[in-house]
Amino acid sequence: MKVVYTHRMVYCFDNGKQVAVHRRDYTPSGYTTVADHLCSQHQHYRDRSPEYYLKKGARRSEVLHTLMEKIFAQKRYPEHLYKSCDGLLSLARSFDPEQFNNACQIALDHQNYTYGFVKRILENNMSSLPLEDTADKSLPKHQNLRGKEYYQQLSLNYKHK
Repeated sequence: MKVVYTHRMVYCFDNGKQVAVHRRDYTPSGYTTVADHLCSQHQHYRDRSPEYYLKKGARRSEVLHTLMEKIFAQKRYPEHLYKSCDGLLSLARSFDPEQFNNACQIALDHQNYTYGFVKRILENNMSSLPLEDTADKSLPKHQNLRGKEYYQQLSLNYKHK
């Protein structure tokens, strides 16, 4: 496969024969796909959309729906996001619903909206631990406390013993 592009067009050749031609897209971080060019293994992605996954997530649980909303709010290629959602739906079928929902809630609480994070929580049996609200907890007191004055000083004074 050889690809030749000009200022406005992209030409694809296979063994010297032109097999495709497209208008060049300059959209920043853009992603274009011609559905007819997808291989048969990827054809099922044509009919999928964020709404498709959000409906499936809502049928499973409210927390999965919320997690999927957060996933789709990320600026990533839709196909990558669909793969994450497919993985989450697979985990939902493989694990106890309560544990799965707890894992999704932990992901939401930690603002880590990835399939891998939820999977690790479930694999390490962390979803059965009681959920803690860490937002209101303060750091423990210790000897190495530095206030804003430390960071505003122009030079560091090291104490050599």
